[in-house]
Amino acid sequence: MKELIEARVSPKKVWEAWERAHAVHGQGKIESGQKGVSKAEGKSAFKYQILEVKLGESFSILWKTLFVRLIFTHTVKPSSRGSEISYGVDIRGPFAWPIRWALGKKIQRNISQVLKAIVKQLEDESERESRNGRSS
Repeated sequence: MKELIEARVSPKKVWEAWERAHAVHGQGKIESGQKGVSKAEGKSAFKYQILEVKLGESFSILWKTLFVRLIFTHTVKPSSRGSEISYGVDIRGPFAWPIRWALGKKIQRNISQVLKAIVKQLEDESERESRNGRSS
C-alpha cells in the first residue's frame, strides 16, 4: 500500500521534520539500526527499528508483532511544486494476507490522512516563516 502527495515545501524541510519526529534519543539524525518507542496519547507504546536510510531521501521503519512485520517507508523527492512525498506500508509474515484483507482499506485511508496532515503542517510552518521573515 502506498500513497503519494505533493507539497509546496522543499525536500530538506520534509526531511528535517521526519528527523525531529523519528530521530532516537536526541541524536537529531535518522540512522539505520536505531531503535525507538512510539506512543500516541491514550494508546499503548510500540517498539520500532529504523531500516534502509538514504539521507535526505528515504528511510523505513520496521514494526513487528508475533507473526506480522510492518515496514513503513518514507520517501521525499524534489518536484516542480516543491516536494513529492510518498508513504508506503509493506505487510510481511505468516499472517500478512489476513491482515491486508482485514485492515487494508483502513491502513490505506490512514496513510492518506497522515500524509495530508504532514503536508498541511509543513506548508503552514513555511507560510509562518515567510511572513515572519518579511516583517522583520
